[in-house]
Amino acid sequence: MSDITTTLTAAYREFCIQAHGATVGLRNRVSDQSGQTAAEYMGILLVVAVIIGTLVASPLDDKIAKAAGEMVDKIAGK
Repeated sequence: MSDITTTLTAAYREFCIQAHGATVGLRNRVSDQSGQTAAEYMGILLVVAVIIGTLVASPLDDKIAKAAGEMVDKIAGK
């Protein structure tokens, strides 16, 4: 009976050591910030693309184009 207990205890101890090592490695990998800037730029580009897509799909694009044209005419002095 003590052989089984000893074997199970050793196996459990080894499992705990491996699990701890994996957890520490995962925590270090998650807290690493390399590549974070690229992900943030991609998020900004996605938001801009959604806004532009929404404007193109809506009837507001004609109104915006007309208002922009009027502003350019005012700046040009026409």
